[in-house]
Amino acid sequence: MAFLRSIGHKPIVVSNKTRARSLNKGAYLAKAKYLLFLHIDSKLDHNTIVNLINTLKKNNREALYYFSLKFDENRILRLNSLGANLRSRLFSLPYGDQGFCLSKELFLKIGGFPENVKYGEDLYFVLKTKRLGIPIINIPNYLITSSRKYLNNGWLLTTFLHQWRLILILVNFYFKKKL
Repeated sequence: MAFLRSIGHKPIVVSNKTRARSLNKGAYLAKAKYLLFLHIDSKLDHNTIVNLINTLKKNNREALYYFSLKFDENRILRLNSLGANLRSRLFSLPYGDQGFCLSKELFLKIGGFPENVKYGEDLYFVLKTKRLGIPIINIPNYLITSSRKYLNNGWLLTTFLHQWRLILILVNFYFKKKL
């Protein structure tokens, strides 16, 4: 966050009962043209920010931008990074730990993160984005995220839980609720 401050950006951290409410509140409070959503345990470096800015200037189009994922520890998590990056590129389904960047105007058009779901607000947000036909574009840099959850809860159990939730969210989004 120090780097973001050094280039004139003001991070907004809000705690508002649920992650979706906090993200939405921060977005509504933001004064900048673009919003960058990051998990608190994500790490950005100078090159990542420069590539993000260059990609926004080069593309100059409304889209949801995300980074490739890389974990900070543990060799087995390279499989998870590979799977997440493949899922994101093939199916345009990045998760929040890959960071999201989009204009505030587009965020408002999408309707923000759904506040009526127990988990997966990031994936529901991406699905809503896709439904509107908005491009989902990869920034050619890695966002480093913490492997703490996998280390604390076990790699296999955490990986299985994420895959199970993905299936439930897809079924819920496409066959049950219209968020």
